[in-house]
Amino acid sequence: MICAISPASSNYEETLSTLRYADRAKRIKNSAVINENPQDKLIRQLREENAKLKEMIGEVPAGGASDDQSAEALQEKQAEIAALEDALKEMQKSFSDKMAEAQKAAHKREKEKENLSLPHIANLNEDDLLTNKLCFAFREGRSRIGRGPGPGEEGRAAPEVALAGLGIHGEHAAVANAGGRCVLSAASKEAAAATFVNGTGLSGDAGEGVTLAHGDRVTFGQSIFVFVNPAEGKAADLLATGKVSYSMARKELNEQLGGMPSEEELRASREMAEELERRAREAEEAKNQAEREAEELLRAREDEFRQQMEQRQKDWEQQLQEKAQAQANDQAAAAEQARSHAQDLERLQQEFAERQQQAEQAAMQRIEELEKQSKKAAAEEEDHRQLELSMQRLEEQLMVAMPLVKEANLIAAELKRPHRLETKMHCELSNRTRGSVNVTAAVLKDGVQLFEWSLETLENRVFMMRDLLQRCDEEGLEVVSKLAPEDDPLWDPVEVERLIGVSQVLLEGLLLQVDNHVDARILSTEGHQAGTLRVEVVPLARDGSEGVPDEEIVDEPEELLGTRMTILVHVVSASDLPEALANDVRVEYNYFIDEKPRHIPAVQGHSCNPVFSHKQVFVQDPVTSRFLEYLQTRLMFRVYGRDSAAQEIARTQGSPSARLLEAGSPKVRGHEPEASPSPWRAESTAPPDASPAPDHAAQG
Repeated sequence: MICAISPASSNYEETLSTLRYADRAKRIKNSAVINENPQDKLIRQLREENAKLKEMIGEVPAGGASDDQSAEALQEKQAEIAALEDALKEMQKSFSDKMAEAQKAAHKREKEKENLSLPHIANLNEDDLLTNKLCFAFREGRSRIGRGPGPGEEGRAAPEVALAGLGIHGEHAAVANAGGRCVLSAASKEAAAATFVNGTGLSGDAGEGVTLAHGDRVTFGQSIFVFVNPAEGKAADLLATGKVSYSMARKELNEQLGGMPSEEELRASREMAEELERRAREAEEAKNQAEREAEELLRAREDEFRQQMEQRQKDWEQQLQEKAQAQANDQAAAAEQARSHAQDLERLQQEFAERQQQAEQAAMQRIEELEKQSKKAAAEEEDHRQLELSMQRLEEQLMVAMPLVKEANLIAAELKRPHRLETKMHCELSNRTRGSVNVTAAVLKDGVQLFEWSLETLENRVFMMRDLLQRCDEEGLEVVSKLAPEDDPLWDPVEVERLIGVSQVLLEGLLLQVDNHVDARILSTEGHQAGTLRVEVVPLARDGSEGVPDEEIVDEPEELLGTRMTILVHVVSASDLPEALANDVRVEYNYFIDEKPRHIPAVQGHSCNPVFSHKQVFVQDPVTSRFLEYLQTRLMFRVYGRDSAAQEIARTQGSPSARLLEAGSPKVRGHEPEASPSPWRAESTAPPDASPAPDHAAQG
C-alpha cells in the first residue's frame, strides 16, 4: 500500500487515520481458496469423513480395552458411516434431479423454439406481462383441442392442445393443418357456442370450419388467443404494432353478445360530432360577419348622411350669401329664408337620426338571431358531447360487466345451478338533466328474474363463485347442496316488487297558470314504453277554490314572486301495464324539496289498468325564485308492481321477501309509506269525486 503522510499540524487527523489504516492493512492475511460448488464441496467433505471413519474401524484400539467396548465403538463408527453414506446418496440424488430438470428445461426450450416455427396460437391477457406466454402449435394433420382427462376420465385420450378453464369441453374443437393452411372447426354445437373467431361464433355442423388467418383472434370459453402464422410474422410484432390486443378481442366479443356499439355506430357518432362542431363554427363565423357588416353599414350610412348634411349646409350658405347680396335691403325676406333653411336642416337631422335608429335595430335583430342560432348549435354540441361521454361510460361498464356475466353463467353451468345472468342497461331519468345509463346484472332462475346486482356486487359474487368452483373441484358437487344461504354466491332475497317505469309531467304550464291534463308515457328502465299514467296538474285560486280568477292571472312568471300559489296534483289512473308486473301497483313521487318520496296507496290485486284517484293540494307561500326554477322542470312519478312469478319463488324458498308478503307488509324493497315532512303544507288524499279542501298557512 502506498500512502502519504504530513508532519503539518493541520493534517494531523488525516495522517493519524492513514497510519491506523496501514496498521490494520499489514495484519491482513490472504489465503488461497479453490473455487468450488458448495454442493460439490459438501460431497467431498462427506467422502473424506467417511474414509476417516473406515480407517478408524480398521485400527485396533490401544490400551487393552475390553471386547464389549470395542464392539460398541465399532457399532458407533458403522452407524456414523451409514449416516454419512445416506447423506452422500441424498446429495448425489439432488444433483441428479437438478441435472434432469436442466435437461428438461433445455428440451422445453427446444420444443418452444420448434413450436414457434409452426402455425400456433398465443394467449392474450388483460395484463400485458402475461400476454404471449403460452403457445400451442398445430403440427401437420389434425390437432384436437379440449380439456385434459380429469378424475374418472382415465380412459379418454388427452388432446394435442390441452386447455383449462371455464367453458372448455373435453372435445372442444380441432384444427386441420394442411401445408400451413389451418382450418378450425367445433366438435359440437355446445362447444361452438363457446368458440369465436374475430368475435363471430362457429357452426357446430360437421364438416364446417373457419380458415384461420394471421392475426385472427380465437376464443375458447373464457380464454382468448391470437393465431400466428410464422410465414407472415410473429406474435410480438402483432402486439407491438397494435394490430392485436386483448381489449380489441374483448370488444369484438361484446359486440357479438350484444349491448356494445359497433364500429359503424361509433364512426357515425364521431361524424355527427364533427358536423355539429362545424355548424357551431359556421354559426359563430356568420355572427361575427354579420356584426362586421352591420358596423360597416352603420358607418357607410353615417358617412352618407354626413356628406349630404355638409353639402346641403354649403348650398344653403351659398344661397344665403347670394340672396343677402341681391336682397340687401329686404331684411324680412332674408329672415324668412333663414328660418326655412333652419327647418330644412332640422328635418334632415331628424331623418338622419331615424334612419340611423332603423339601421341599429336591424343590426341588433340580426345579431340576436345569430346569437340564438349560435346558442342552439352550442346546446346541440353540448348534448352530443354529453351523449358521447355517456356512451363512453356505458362502453366501459359493458367491457367490465359482459365478461363477468359470461364467466358467472359458465360457473353456474359447472355447478349444475338453474341460474342465468343477463346484462341490463338502466336508463335513470332526471327531472333536470338528460339522465344517465348504467349497467346491472339481472339474475334469473328458470327464466324468472329474481334480483339485480350492481357492477360492484357482480364482481364480488364472481369471486365467491370462483372459490366455490375450486372447492367443488376438490371436494365434489356435494358442497353446493350444503351451502348456507349467506355463503351461496347466487342467493339473495328475491325482489318481489319491481320498478315498472318512470313517468314525467312538465310543470312549465304552471308559470302561466295553465292546466295540464296529460297521459304521460311510463318508460321502463330499459327505455321501452311500459304503459301510460293519467295525471292532472292544475293551478287553483289562492284561496284553494277551483279555477284561477282573472285578477290572479299573470303575463310574466316573475309577477308570481312573493305571492301565494296553490297547485292540485291528481294521479288518476294507469293503463296498459305489463301483465307480469301488474300486481298491487303503486306510485310514488317527490315534489319540490321532498327528501322522502310521497306514496300513493297500492291498488290491491291484479290489474293492468289500476285506478288511483289520488289528489294532493300543495301550497307555496310565498313563491320564491327557487320555486319558479323548479316549475321549469318535470314532476317524476315512479310506478311499482309485484312480479307474480318471483313472488311464487320467494314463497317456495322461504326468503325474507316471502315472510314480508305473508305478513302483509308493504315494505318489500325498503319502500315503506310514511308522511314526508315539508316546509310547506300539503293537503292529503281526497276520496274519488271529492274536491280538495282549501289550504291555509304555508311557508316557502
